[in-house]
Amino acid sequence: MPPQRAATAAKTESALNRRLRQLREIAAGFKRSKMSPLQLCEAIIDGRLIDPRTRSFFSGLPADERHYWIASLYALRMSKRQRRRLAAYFTPPHLVRHVIDVLEEVGIEPGKHRILDPASGGAAFLVPLAARVASTERRRGRPAASILRTIESTLAGIEIAPQLAQLSRLLLADLLRADLKSSARRTLKLPICTADTLKSPAPEPLYDAIVGNPPYGRILRPSRDLLTRFADVVSDGYVNLYALFIEQALRWVKPGGVVCLIVPMSFVGGAYFAALRKRILESAHVLRIDPIEKRNDVFLDVLYDVCVLVLRKKGGAASAKPAASSLLRLDEPARILGKIDLPAHPSERVWALPDGVLDDRLFQDGLATLQDYGYIAKAGYFVWNREQHRYRRGFRPRSNEVPLFWAHNVRPNAICQPCDATGSDRIGLVKIVADNQAIIRTDAIILQRTTNRRQKRRLVAALVRKKAVPGDGRFVSENHTILLLPDPTRPQAVPLGMLCRLLNTEAVDSRFRRISGSVSVSTKAMRQLPLPTVAALRASFAPGVSVDEAAAAAYELSLSRTSAKRPKGGKAESRRDAR
Repeated sequence: MPPQRAATAAKTESALNRRLRQLREIAAGFKRSKMSPLQLCEAIIDGRLIDPRTRSFFSGLPADERHYWIASLYALRMSKRQRRRLAAYFTPPHLVRHVIDVLEEVGIEPGKHRILDPASGGAAFLVPLAARVASTERRRGRPAASILRTIESTLAGIEIAPQLAQLSRLLLADLLRADLKSSARRTLKLPICTADTLKSPAPEPLYDAIVGNPPYGRILRPSRDLLTRFADVVSDGYVNLYALFIEQALRWVKPGGVVCLIVPMSFVGGAYFAALRKRILESAHVLRIDPIEKRNDVFLDVLYDVCVLVLRKKGGAASAKPAASSLLRLDEPARILGKIDLPAHPSERVWALPDGVLDDRLFQDGLATLQDYGYIAKAGYFVWNREQHRYRRGFRPRSNEVPLFWAHNVRPNAICQPCDATGSDRIGLVKIVADNQAIIRTDAIILQRTTNRRQKRRLVAALVRKKAVPGDGRFVSENHTILLLPDPTRPQAVPLGMLCRLLNTEAVDSRFRRISGSVSVSTKAMRQLPLPTVAALRASFAPGVSVDEAAAAAYELSLSRTSAKRPKGGKAESRRDAR
């Protein structure tokens, strides 16, 4: 890299990423070492490593920072396969501090209430919690032996990997080294069990709070027993580890107790988390959902849209306040976004996060849906990597083939063409029986089902005109697309072209982002997406008015007309929860 570019890159590199790069270099230096990851971490904890670079990296750090980087070094010394299997992605101290602060704000007192981390990993939460307890107890003049007993009786952890459980014990002992020495004790008796949280029986008594960063990831072949035990949070047979941990936490916390977990945002609007959303609303009050900015600076070698989810289990004396949300930032104060729009009653409806700009309530009377416009949403049909034998590239479809539209064919507001990815004039073609219900025989809107952070919009919609499709106008699309089709049971109140332009506006995109929860677009979210009324849309889309301005005006007009019809002092009942 030229010197000038290198200097620019160094300026833009975050402090967290810079230290991670340095840690990778240290880990690479121990690649041929005979020490296991645990032995390496133990040597650093005990100060037995004389390597200048390693000593320099860890010296002078606060305890929580030092322990985080020791645990991260452990993870880097593992194979990537093992790291993914164990979900060994440890939580940075700034997020842990936020989580503990939130716990205290909602009434949980470390040292008084019993707190469990059900996936303790490298003790990312247990060490700072123990530090807070010790600090509080010292201010009260408690002796070392009393401090240790309080920590041991109020904090607990569960970790499935024996080596990680041992690492947690080592880090806690390092934190409390002076107290152990002062009380003439050699070991800390804090209960960190080596067990599978999802297979463990319910504790007795239940905990006051459960906190942590549970593993994420889909279980591809769940056992019948697992599906039965966690049926309340499983939708369409799709099982994700973090949904199971949320359910287990709700089972293991006392009525009125608090669950505070760092989890992916996908549950907010994902179709496969519909049962989880309903289950949460049935059993708990949602207190907070705080999205985390800079997702590539959060966890080691993993990209997720994540948030801090805070729940209070129903049945306690504490009252529930409206669910709120703040954007958590690495080097800046959190930015208050507003209140979360949740269903009034437990349902599978998607949730809407605030964005700090629009009204907190996204689902309001006076707005419409795709169904009101006369359209249905359908997921793309063809899975190329599973059915390559049915796919070919050519210039025209044969009698037993139809053109295939890819996600990369979609350009905002353009007439979509089924071009192959090779850059030639050939198109993608799929062999399919003539009466297959997956074949589309009408004009349609096609959307990208998965977007990325670099794209300006989450919703990217184009038109497929039947007359422009090679062959006789029939086609299919791949599974990374969503199709919006005319509902054959009702008239189309909005022209297809107008609907396509509307979907590509900032006004619609910003509202969709509040319910999407991730970079994926689901048919369920599209069906529930609030849109302007037909009348407001027709009144606002006029010659000489930009599409973005027209869409924003259509939303305002829809809601203003509803407000005018609402009787004084009364509230309109929402009909969105039933959809």
